[in-house]
Amino acid sequence: MKRHEALVQLSRDHHFGLLLCWKLKEGLKREISVERMEKYIQLFYQQNLKPHFAEEEESIFKVLGYDHPMIKEAMEQHETFHEMIDKGFSTSEEIEKFRALLELHIRTEERQIFPEIEKQATDEQLQNLLEMNYPELKEPEYDDIFWK
Repeated sequence: MKRHEALVQLSRDHHFGLLLCWKLKEGLKREISVERMEKYIQLFYQQNLKPHFAEEEESIFKVLGYDHPMIKEAMEQHETFHEMIDKGFSTSEEIEKFRALLELHIRTEERQIFPEIEKQATDEQLQNLLEMNYPELKEPEYDDIFWK
């Protein structure tokens, strides 16, 4: 899918989020302990998801406005992720719920929110987004490769 240059980095960041979803799916399939998967979720959240959510909320969500139904829902999901992380995970069902919501969230942004932003944003708004220059997310260094 061709993205406007202003959204390309956020789209790339989504790749890492989907990779997390795949890793968790593999971990659940292999019946890896919740504790092992939770450690990785917590690390990934701190290094990637938390700054990514903040970036979206501070930049691209403003284009449609915080009252836009899709933006409201996305921000509510961000809050749900924060709450899930703060509470922690004690069952594989909680990890699956987190994984499924994250995958849905990313796919909704890619398929609905980003195209709507591209359609509604002015050239000036897109230029402002380009100038924000947020850091590129990357895979966290982690020794417990539970998904293999």
